[in-house]
Amino acid sequence: MKYYLGIDAGGTYTRMVMFNQAGIEVDFVRLESIHYMQVGFDGITKILQHGKTELEQHGYCFKSVDVAIGTAGYGNDPKIREKIEHAIWSVFPQALIMNDAQFAMVSALDNHDGVYLISGTGSIAMRKIGCSTDRRGGYGYLLGDEGSAFWIGRNLLSVFTQESDGRLPKSDFYHAMMEHFKLNQPYDLVGVVNESQDRYRGFAAEVSLVGSKCLHVDHVATIYRNAGIELAKLANSFELNGKTKIAFGGGVLLNNECVRASVIEHIQEGYDVVVNHQAVEYAAYLLLNQKKPYEIS
Repeated sequence: MKYYLGIDAGGTYTRMVMFNQAGIEVDFVRLESIHYMQVGFDGITKILQHGKTELEQHGYCFKSVDVAIGTAGYGNDPKIREKIEHAIWSVFPQALIMNDAQFAMVSALDNHDGVYLISGTGSIAMRKIGCSTDRRGGYGYLLGDEGSAFWIGRNLLSVFTQESDGRLPKSDFYHAMMEHFKLNQPYDLVGVVNESQDRYRGFAAEVSLVGSKCLHVDHVATIYRNAGIELAKLANSFELNGKTKIAFGGGVLLNNECVRASVIEHIQEGYDVVVNHQAVEYAAYLLLNQKKPYEIS
């Protein structure tokens, strides 16, 4: 029997999901992230080999398994792409490789044309037309990531410091921050930030979760609404030719109703919002079973 293995390799974890010929999930393995900045290129090979071995122990013969992987870090740098490819192909020689955002877009849009807007720790908008894709955003937290959890968290930190020294009135958000980070005084947060330098994006995203519980505070809610406006700008930068499907991804857009509602309010009328009910890894079945062409740009 033919099987299709989809691998979603994000910055937090790696999921291997096996689908049968009917596109039904029949098995899965969860592993640590294989992002090269976290585990190195040798680590990619080691972790993927561990997952492959586990699936082989479940009874799968990889002579009958087609593989597609979407991996974080697989961007526009040709040298890094080559190293990632070598690391993956040493385990899965015929694997189809693409960026994790493109992989998720295939699943979200059922491999149809349209736009996929993501707001997680970072942000990016991608569009598929035929067998080609293009993108907006995705420059990283130092250069962009507008509307992302990092962007929200960074703006919320500014609100906290202003509430701390009286430039803004103290609100429930101030007290929530003090409690969440167990601060004795507001300036203790400086030490928390300094200790978080190696995971600064994650720290800012953590702050955004604290703020999401304080949307009744006007100047906090404004940040989330503005995040939606920034994300809508990403989507609106594409020129549309008629009705266009748009799907959402990432923890912010999937879990924060305030941001999502703001996006929907501000995107072009030509967009038709579709709800994705499929696992990201289902992209492997769509790409490999249907054998639709796909160009990675």
